[in-house]
Amino acid sequence: MRLPSLIALQMLECAARLGSFTRAAAELNVTESAISRQIQAMEERLGVRFFERVRQRVVLTPDGDRYVRDIRAELKAIERATKDLASRAGGMEVLELAVVPTFATQWLIPRLAAFRAEHPRIVVNIHARPEPFHFADSLFDAAIYFGNDAWDGHPSATLLEEGPSIPVCSPRLLQGAALRQREDLLNLPLLHLASRPDAWPDWFGGDDESIRRRARLGPRYDLFTMVTGAAICGLGIAVLPEMMVRTEIESGQLAALPFAGAPASGRHGAYFLTYRQARPGDGTDRDKATLFADWLMRQCEAA
Repeated sequence: MRLPSLIALQMLECAARLGSFTRAAAELNVTESAISRQIQAMEERLGVRFFERVRQRVVLTPDGDRYVRDIRAELKAIERATKDLASRAGGMEVLELAVVPTFATQWLIPRLAAFRAEHPRIVVNIHARPEPFHFADSLFDAAIYFGNDAWDGHPSATLLEEGPSIPVCSPRLLQGAALRQREDLLNLPLLHLASRPDAWPDWFGGDDESIRRRARLGPRYDLFTMVTGAAICGLGIAVLPEMMVRTEIESGQLAALPFAGAPASGRHGAYFLTYRQARPGDGTDRDKATLFADWLMRQCEAA
């Protein structure tokens, strides 16, 4: 049986993922009619329908959905193998790394020069992935993520416990402020990270609903770097993991307030690493992902 071309399969996967021939054409830099012709030719050759039109979208049929899920993993494997081949042909190895943005900007990137010095032939490409994803189905060689447990199915390691959060603000904000007890912080703007809406109420602790309600007031920011930047600019007080603002505190951009939060309840989350190892028999004793994992663990031990 003559198999569909790789180009046709790419067009099918892209149209299925985006739910639109128009958007698929834009992503692949071809015409919409080219997408339509390739998919129609495959449908006629294989005797199936891949899509049904629903309003302004194209929706996979059950046969189409099953087929796309089967070929998607293979297309990703071909893409990964091609990238690896191209990098080796240039004398380099490329490590595709998925990282939660906070860990990347505040902790990892400032240390990457040490990795480059130790392994100059390994290039690390960093991709921001704030939410969990299916690592086995991805193109990544390694992933650093935040949670309570490591992912199953691949080598994993616990990197760092996040530890307790502390209130920080610009030193300018403290000038003239009467802060004698924790509740006095409620008289200043409280900055919130949107993904952690209970950070301030949990820091104050207790069962006083009035305090917890007031602790939820204040502007919210989508990114950790936005909250940190707002605190540095004097827009308010943020409660953030000490390990992630250590540099700003040491440089004097932020001041840590001398108030302890409520006793921590339960377990703090941690940052984990999951990575792929080279397949047996590929001729590589120490593959790029393992080298990166070993280096990263040493960095964490020294932190």
